[in-house]
Amino acid sequence: MQYFGGINKANSKTNSSEASDFGDNSNNDSQKDYNIKANDSSVEGENKVENIGVAVFKDDKLVGELNALDTMAFLSIRNKVDRFLVSIPDPLNNDKYLDIYLTPKGSTNVQVDTSTSSPYVKLKCQFTAQIYSMSDNSKYLSSDVLGAVSNSCNKYLESMFLDYLYKTSKDFKSDINGFGNYAAKNFVTTSQYEDYNWLESYKDTFFDVQVDTSVKSGMLINET
Repeated sequence: MQYFGGINKANSKTNSSEASDFGDNSNNDSQKDYNIKANDSSVEGENKVENIGVAVFKDDKLVGELNALDTMAFLSIRNKVDRFLVSIPDPLNNDKYLDIYLTPKGSTNVQVDTSTSSPYVKLKCQFTAQIYSMSDNSKYLSSDVLGAVSNSCNKYLESMFLDYLYKTSKDFKSDINGFGNYAAKNFVTTSQYEDYNWLESYKDTFFDVQVDTSVKSGMLINET
């Protein structure tokens, strides 16, 4: 699935349910769109289908809904997204944002530790990235600057994943990511796994996310 999320403007017109309206340089207001849920999108067009929001269930009961940013995290962890866009803090301009076009580099590595009553889930993700919009292209050709952009992207994505994961455990108390499948491998018998009571233990899970993003000058979309 290709997913474009979170960067759109009010009353923008489009014929694609996956398109967003991008400016030359994002500002703080674009971040607000990441909080939109289904039926709240400001994108309008003839195609009425939306790719925003996911309903969350536990024991066949609706317990919550993912917003656009949560949905990107959900799909990325489950390796169900090909590409997506986010706006990260620009390391060269504290009050500005850069639109970054991300492509997962391999599958998400998931490790689950059940040696204590509070599970420990560790995720490792790798991405290649393109700078989609910028105010002055020449500044972003330096390897030092690109390294700073990569670090900014890593911190942003790690925060995005952690916010989402703790929302599933603390707010929803629902393992919609399927981490229980990884946890089950730690037990010799089915009864041992059942005694651990994964579905109940999930609300006490601790998460660690490591993101490695590679932004290279040869991948810049615009250099003029």
